[in-house]
Amino acid sequence: MTGAEAAQAVADHLCGFKYQWTTEVELQQAIWDVLPDAFQADRERALSQRDRPDFIVDVDGCSVAIEVKVAGARNAVLRQLGRYAEHDQVDAIVLASGRRVLAAGIPEIIHAKPVLAIHLGGRL
Repeated sequence: MTGAEAAQAVADHLCGFKYQWTTEVELQQAIWDVLPDAFQADRERALSQRDRPDFIVDVDGCSVAIEVKVAGARNAVLRQLGRYAEHDQVDAIVLASGRRVLAAGIPEIIHAKPVLAIHLGGRL
């Protein structure tokens, strides 16, 4: 399985649920509630002292970093995803956003790593 296929499998799984949340922490918890049903996953596994994605999901030998965002500037998010993509232990990245505008326009590849940006609906 390629990193892109692994990211797509994670994105497909996450998009199969409806989420109710008012804060980023609540959306992270809602995602955590459905991840272990389909994948081996860790919360905030450190890639380095500075870099700690919200989740790392193992899919058939590929590691997919998931970053959850409900607010923030696109440039800051891109810098964060770029740092994650620089790590050899990350094969792909999924940005799971509660804001459609934040998910839009995210590059499909960062530092030669596939990136999928998905929108998980609005808040309560």
